[in-house]
Amino acid sequence: MNWTSKAVAASLAAVTLLASAAAFAGPKGEVRLLAYEGYADPAWTEEFEKETGITVKVTYVGGVDEQIAKMKASNGKDYDVVTVDTASLKAFADQKLIAPIDKDKLTSAKNLLPEFREMSNATFGGATYGVPWAWGSLGMVYDKKTFPTAPDSWEVLWDPKFKGKVIALDDANNDINFGAIALGIKDPFNLTDAQFAEVKAKLIALKKNLLTYFAGFDEGTTIWSENDVVLMFSMGELAAINLQKKGFDVGYVIPKEGAVGWLDNLTVSAGTANTDAAYAWMNFALQKKIGADMAKKFGYGATTDAAQGMDYANRLIWAQNPEDYTRRQAIWNEVKAAN
Repeated sequence: MNWTSKAVAASLAAVTLLASAAAFAGPKGEVRLLAYEGYADPAWTEEFEKETGITVKVTYVGGVDEQIAKMKASNGKDYDVVTVDTASLKAFADQKLIAPIDKDKLTSAKNLLPEFREMSNATFGGATYGVPWAWGSLGMVYDKKTFPTAPDSWEVLWDPKFKGKVIALDDANNDINFGAIALGIKDPFNLTDAQFAEVKAKLIALKKNLLTYFAGFDEGTTIWSENDVVLMFSMGELAAINLQKKGFDVGYVIPKEGAVGWLDNLTVSAGTANTDAAYAWMNFALQKKIGADMAKKFGYGATTDAAQGMDYANRLIWAQNPEDYTRRQAIWNEVKAAN
């Protein structure tokens, strides 16, 4: 074999080895999601995996407190994309759990409705930390047999005749917002010392009627299903949808005092090991077809298209960053510990 033949043979061998290595490598990594129910539908994850070769791993959470605890446990290294509500974004950013958004990599931002493109509520110190993705409310679920006409006030949860038939979301920040709204406080996100004391007393008083607290849609649905529950301070519209799917005749209402309106954002974990996979998922999730499917299946409002049947946006008190998240957590722990 002459030198030319040897060179050709060596080249062919190298190409064969590279091809084998590529075949062995398989998928282009993994994207790990920390999300709420309804944010990683199997139909979407399967489509994404086929399109990109990136495997999707989902960890679901039942509330903000659990979410922050999971992120702190590894300084965000266990996750790549985290779905964070606007009112908690600054807490995540301040603790360096999420990274600023690289807008050059966010090619699907053009799909956002005009009112969501500015991302001003997700911008701190000149850096943007979240991309609006879904919105909804923390309203009231009620049993239609018990209430042929929808309750019009949060005060019904404190009515002694429903003792043991009420359940409520376990979420430090949003429970304090809820208590403030029930009291008629105009700005539930910036409470004075006196208002904190009022809210604490109001929430402790509710415990006399509560069967229990719950975290996450699944737990709330299960508790309702297995007990004589007629009222719920809910985590959102999906709570009613899940119960209706199980055959329960329930309704969903925003009481006259109003309710928290939440806006969840896609964020990049500061500890991500695969930034490209994180942005690939975010760009996929921000497609109009995904937003439309999310609204249809889970009752959330999408930021890529006008919501259908959610005509109460003007009655919502849109979540803002609270005055002191740490103080709220401490007060909520006191509420839960109280007799």
